[in-house]
Amino acid sequence: MLYLDTSALLKLYIRELGSEAVQACVAGQDQPLPIWEMQEAELINALRLKVFWKEITSAQANTQMELLSKRRRLGLYFFPEIQRSNLMDTFRRLSAETPRLGCRTMDIFHVACAVEIAATEFLTFDHRQRSLAAHAGLKVTVPTV
Repeated sequence: MLYLDTSALLKLYIRELGSEAVQACVAGQDQPLPIWEMQEAELINALRLKVFWKEITSAQANTQMELLSKRRRLGLYFFPEIQRSNLMDTFRRLSAETPRLGCRTMDIFHVACAVEIAATEFLTFDHRQRSLAAHAGLKVTVPTV
């Protein structure tokens, strides 16, 4: 199962450098993509920030948020059950690598979530997050841009 961090997931909605690489990785999947609540929140806010930065209009952001909901209804995404206590235990364990890697909180949560849902592949554009994911035993996909 492929796990996309939010920056990679956003590239499925907003054409950016790396969008084609993410689309190619996703197209090769035969399972729905896991999306969890914090990731959904990050994606929605990222779209709204694009409006703030005048990169897209409010109407365009709303269209992309509707597309997110539609893809979920169609079964292209699923919301995995995640036990908060297990997620926090994994987060605490992985955050011990922060002094070495310099990971941000949400980067650690993404890797912890991927571990908790038994993802087999992790896609991110962030080199620190890639290092943490590899440390956690995940196969890391480095998108070609």
